[in-house]
Amino acid sequence: MDDYVGKMGLNCITMALSDFYTKHGQYQTRLVLTKRDSKKDVVGAAAAGPLSSMQTPFMIHLGNKSQVQIITFSATSPSLLSIQSPYFVRAALDDSSQVKAIAAIVKAYGWREVVPIYVDNEFGHGIMPFLADNLEKVNVRIPYRSVIPSFATDDQIVAELYKLMTNQTRVFIVHMRTTLGSRLFTKAKLLGMMSEDYVWIITDGMTNELSSMDHSVIEEDMQGVIGVRPHILKSEELHKFKVKYKKEIQQQNPTNHDLDLNIFGLWAYDSAIALAMAVEKARIRNATFLKKASDSTTPTDLEGFGVSDIGTELIQVLSSITFRGLAGEFKLVEGQLESPPYQIINVIGAGARVVGYWTKDNGIAIEKIHPRVGWVIPTKGKKLRIGVPVKLRFFEFMHITWNSDNSTKVEGYCKEVFDMVVEARPYGVQYEYVPFATSDHKRAGSYDEFVYAVSQGDFDAAVGDVTIVANRSQYVDFTLPYTESVVSMVSADHMVHGGSDTTQSYTASLTSMLTVQELKPTITDVNELIRSKETVGYHNGKGSAKGGISAAFDEIPYVKLFLAKYCSKYIMVGPTYKTDGFGFAFPIGSPLVPDISRAILNVTEGKQMMEIENKWFKNDTKCADTSDYSSSNSLGIESFWGLFMIAGIAGVIALIIYVISFLYENWHVVRRGSDSEMTLKSKSLELLQRFNSKDITCHTFNKYERRVNHNGSECGCARTVMEPSDEYFHPSPSTFSQNSPGNNGQPSPISSSPEAHS
Repeated sequence: MDDYVGKMGLNCITMALSDFYTKHGQYQTRLVLTKRDSKKDVVGAAAAGPLSSMQTPFMIHLGNKSQVQIITFSATSPSLLSIQSPYFVRAALDDSSQVKAIAAIVKAYGWREVVPIYVDNEFGHGIMPFLADNLEKVNVRIPYRSVIPSFATDDQIVAELYKLMTNQTRVFIVHMRTTLGSRLFTKAKLLGMMSEDYVWIITDGMTNELSSMDHSVIEEDMQGVIGVRPHILKSEELHKFKVKYKKEIQQQNPTNHDLDLNIFGLWAYDSAIALAMAVEKARIRNATFLKKASDSTTPTDLEGFGVSDIGTELIQVLSSITFRGLAGEFKLVEGQLESPPYQIINVIGAGARVVGYWTKDNGIAIEKIHPRVGWVIPTKGKKLRIGVPVKLRFFEFMHITWNSDNSTKVEGYCKEVFDMVVEARPYGVQYEYVPFATSDHKRAGSYDEFVYAVSQGDFDAAVGDVTIVANRSQYVDFTLPYTESVVSMVSADHMVHGGSDTTQSYTASLTSMLTVQELKPTITDVNELIRSKETVGYHNGKGSAKGGISAAFDEIPYVKLFLAKYCSKYIMVGPTYKTDGFGFAFPIGSPLVPDISRAILNVTEGKQMMEIENKWFKNDTKCADTSDYSSSNSLGIESFWGLFMIAGIAGVIALIIYVISFLYENWHVVRRGSDSEMTLKSKSLELLQRFNSKDITCHTFNKYERRVNHNGSECGCARTVMEPSDEYFHPSPSTFSQNSPGNNGQPSPISSSPEAHS
């Protein structure tokens, strides 16, 4: 009874029974309240009733044995349900009902690691399995757990806080009651741990009791703290009860300043009402205990108590009771209250301001709280060691220069991208570049060994032209790629002239202008290399016994740099093979990975990335792009519009001349209509027939046939002439030989068979 929650609960239960029976005077049953102070002792609580989760397990076992209902309004540990007893009723919320709301807050602000700080007792340990599971579902790690004894001294609290300061994680979830929690925040304030670098989230174990805390602790030591608590709907009944409660407390003790009512008091009020309703509904008149004979020869008081004769009936009725209480809907689900929505509060000034809500169906809706970091370099730590590779070529990506004092200067595309990405984060990260090199400034190993050194703790990250591949991801976490990449083949080329022959009639200069220069690779297919057993090169450099390679394979960024200098001799050919590109490597589980990845997405879409690329990959050589030839000098229809126009005009003119000539030669047919009865149709048919007939005067139809004497000697030639007929039909062909020596110059008939004209 010296605990704030205990005193408040007792007052609320007393007021609840008074209000209930005043309103329901006709009821035949009455609950009689017997008060006893347990003085925070577990055995005493067995007689007085449980206040905390530590006292409750023993009570649950006693209630199960005696079949008596054990009803609690303040024991919230989820582990209590593991003690399976139908006689245990939690007229309060399970601590596990709030962990989804907490995980939603952590996810909403992108924090990737949290450290729980909880009291070392049943109340503190009970929530941890549920909290860890829900944080894991949103990809949040718990790198460390801080457990503080229930009766910890100030020195023990400070020692634990110093441990937390040496870690990088700055998001803390505090699960304890206000008596210990207020001392924790006071010491954290003294150590400078309430700055904007830190995030403090309190569970409803403290949030529900903020009104009872020392106001100086809230105003001076807890500013910016985030918390969750069950959402209680405002109602007229609730407002009236709060006013009545304050009057009641002042009448009891005018000097008492603990007048604020929290949810534990409301749960106490509602649980008393529920029990009174259940007793009346079950029509219980006289509740007695049935004594049982003890098997022990020397039974103790605990062994000798009996069994309630109404326990089974009463628990069944109580489980079915539903009504609208001061704390909300009173409905028992599997022996405890159903989870309501949760408020998200932010401690500002002398109190807490509601900044959002979480519901099981709709998730989180939250205002923008003043941003906090949640991850920094530990106070006693050193700068992050960022490993960089020593390159043998392609210094545009990374170049290391050693000074006379053995210090280094790091330059290059990869370095500048990393600097820009880190700068885009909302918090500062101190780091230094450390070459992956031997004492004589040589390369210390392959890129696989370089990445593996990160997993061994030699570096805190690897920055360079490091390709994201599967085997490396087994021992490091990669960020998102900051440049895409594919593997392609480079082959030597030779220059050829393309074009058509659509140009023989053009002059030599015109032909030269219209031809196309094309780069033709000497090797175009990987299978061709395999069949001929050629030697190829890759990034480390490899040559054949003949003093060279037939082709080289490399990623596009390297290929582009190579071709920028040697584009007149080599060409990129063949299919490409996708890779995941270049990324930054961090130890597995590093909270920097998601932060850096998000920053990469932001900067790669901006103009700064383009400026860096132009700076390091600018093409200083005057290499011509082979695509320019095909785009500017290729042949098409538009290249010959003059020829088409000339040919068309000439054809039209020739047609006109022929038509005029034809009509002139056959004008007598056209005029024949004046002295004969020829119709227009018959004249048209005759003109068409004359147009379609063969002109035997044309060179095509002049044929000289060889004349042969009887003795086989050649005697001359005769020209075959087909005379036109005045009839309207084709005459039968007849062929005559003229001036033949064998006929004394007289015409004589020759065979008129078709073979004679072939």
